[in-house]
Amino acid sequence: MLLSLRHSRRELLLGVGEARALAGKAARWLERGVTESDLRHALLAAPPKEGVRSAFGFLGHRLIHKCPVPAAPAAPPEPPPPPVRALIVCTGTGTGANADAEEHLFRPLGDETECADCRRATAYASWMVDTDTYDFPADMTWRQRVVAVAKADALRGRTA
Repeated sequence: MLLSLRHSRRELLLGVGEARALAGKAARWLERGVTESDLRHALLAAPPKEGVRSAFGFLGHRLIHKCPVPAAPAAPPEPPPPPVRALIVCTGTGTGANADAEEHLFRPLGDETECADCRRATAYASWMVDTDTYDFPADMTWRQRVVAVAKADALRGRTA
């Protein structure tokens, strides 16, 4: 391609040795995704007003200084979201709006068998038995407190 530039502009006549010396610089353009016709256009466009004194120097300068910046590597694709798990029946006694229901459903994140509210109430019930206290966090609803006390009493062997 470099040797054929003389057909478009006579002053860009290169010898075979000169073309071989510039071939590596031209190859960088092609490695960066530039087509051969775009490379030809970049080398031939906007000739200097005073003309070209050295075809080798002129083309070498253009190949080095006008070379496009390599494209940033593409970001790896995001992994697909995890599959949505099926709803399962909670094995706990129920809390909140589900306290009076016979069973309630939840979507597990792992291998748990109780919903988050029932797990929290069970944890507080165990803690109350271990510490022999009835302290509750401020954000615990009254229904969750009732369930935790009932579970604690059942763990202690008391009935309501």
